[in-house]
Amino acid sequence: MTMMSGVPDDTRLRYPIADVPDPEAMRRVALDSTVAELSPIVFSSLPRADQRRKGTMYLRGLLGATGRKSIRNIASFLGDQVNDQGLHHFINDSTWEWAPMRETLGRYLVHHLPLQACVLHLMVIPKSGPHSVGVARTFSWERGQAVTAQQVIGVWGVSARTASPLNWWIHLPPEGAPGAPRDHRAPSAPEGPGPATPEDSMVSAYLETVSRLRLPRCPVTLNAERLDAIRISSRLSAAGLNHISRIAGDTWLLPDDPALPGWGESPLQASQIAHLAKAGRRRVAVFPTGAPGGAMELVATVRVRLPTVLDRAHRGRGRPEFLLLAVGRGGSHWPEELWLTDVRTADPAALLRLVGHSRRVEGRGVPRAERVGIRDFVGRSFAGWHRHATLASVAHAATELAERRLVA
Repeated sequence: MTMMSGVPDDTRLRYPIADVPDPEAMRRVALDSTVAELSPIVFSSLPRADQRRKGTMYLRGLLGATGRKSIRNIASFLGDQVNDQGLHHFINDSTWEWAPMRETLGRYLVHHLPLQACVLHLMVIPKSGPHSVGVARTFSWERGQAVTAQQVIGVWGVSARTASPLNWWIHLPPEGAPGAPRDHRAPSAPEGPGPATPEDSMVSAYLETVSRLRLPRCPVTLNAERLDAIRISSRLSAAGLNHISRIAGDTWLLPDDPALPGWGESPLQASQIAHLAKAGRRRVAVFPTGAPGGAMELVATVRVRLPTVLDRAHRGRGRPEFLLLAVGRGGSHWPEELWLTDVRTADPAALLRLVGHSRRVEGRGVPRAERVGIRDFVGRSFAGWHRHATLASVAHAATELAERRLVA
């Protein structure tokens, strides 16, 4: 097998364009071409040819293996090209650094997919036992019960047509966390206490991503409906980051709008404030009139403040001002969504575009990341988890870029 830029020939285009018979074959052509273009770039940080070859093989397995993207299933898909012991060592016990590969991929994506926003997304990944990296007892809203699980934060870059993960962060539970193994500090995990809560980890993950990728300033969006929205909103504002967060209806806020019926000095739940503002709803186009995919939504906005300030950075300076955005679609239920933002000067249409970025990551980006294996790592190695997640990000980027080629 010949090599080019340290990458095996079999990642290069295998289907002549003239012979492409159907849409599925066209998709494979676009994906093969994208992998051939991307591999020399992202694997350039791997010092040895055998590591670059295994990285390419693992990427092919993430893209092609059916079912769970475990090392065993990937090795089975690849057949005699590689054995599972070699892949296991490459992911869990090898010496290659995952951070340079992830940074190279992130900078490539930011260059080719101009950012409109960054989306923070928390995934709860249930595990069958206490022996996976970062596991602890936490509540799963999907299952409606407490589970032993990992909590994984994705930092997503969103452009006009794509959403790709730029960074991953696994929240390591503090010492003595319920459900965590007694020796819960995963092999190769950083020393010392990490962020205390998943909300703190989300902010840390974003700040790390901005620093490493030298990202341009852009709004941060996230779904904090099942998180401590006050904590994370306060921390993001204290860090000087403009953001918009989906919040739960029972989130307590201080109305700060004398024109609001029933306005007073006492905190109210966000859903109550939205009902008081219902008469002021107006229809807003998510996209300019006539644009493909345009839609109308009912929107009401109310100035509010946080009832408590958790960050010391805000103490002594008064409570920061926010805007509560209530959203509905004309049905009997109002509001359908509630969003809290410190972007107080933006018009409702601009805020709805930011909301749409978060919806895109949840509805399309995360399912695609799951298909290429972001949930499927098994093991206690912190570095192993990050190597797997980094290669899953490469697989995700390849599918996104290939799709762009098909619609270009």
